Amino acid sequence: MIGTVGTVGSGAYQRAVAAHAPEVELTCAACPGFVEFVERGEVDSDQVVVLAERLLAPVKDAKVDALLLGCTHYPFLARTISDVVGRDVVLVSSADETAFELLSMLQWSDLARPPELGPGRHTWLSSGDVRWFRDLGSRLLGPELDEVEAVQWP
Repeated sequence: MIGTVGTVGSGAYQRAVAAHAPEVELTCAACPGFVEFVERGEVDSDQVVVLAERLLAPVKDAKVDALLLGCTHYPFLARTISDVVGRDVVLVSSADETAFELLSMLQWSDLARPPELGPGRHTWLSSGDVRWFRDLGSRLLGPELDEVEAVQWP
């Protein structure tokens, strides 16, 4: 599993694996700097490749067969990460898996939007600079990211 320093340091993934799949050997690596590259839109620059080679060396040396991308920014670096760790390593996006689980939960509850109502409306919330979020989001997520509202975080 790779993640931010905070994510790896929290031990959350380590505890979850120990509790639910103790037979799995988990290798964790913090990847400081990845988030900043993604937020600058530099997902395939020479600098991010050099950083990935340095940060992912322990993961590559551990000969992992699957790599959990434990940060929502990391899927934007998937091609670079895959090139560094090897194409035989399966990349797993924690963001995608969370979305799949939420979809499953909604489909089994009365909270899902009925299909006959058509597609829903997206509203994006940002606790930071709304203009910056809208610009970055439209580059990374697509032009449909147009409605962004400011929220105050407690």
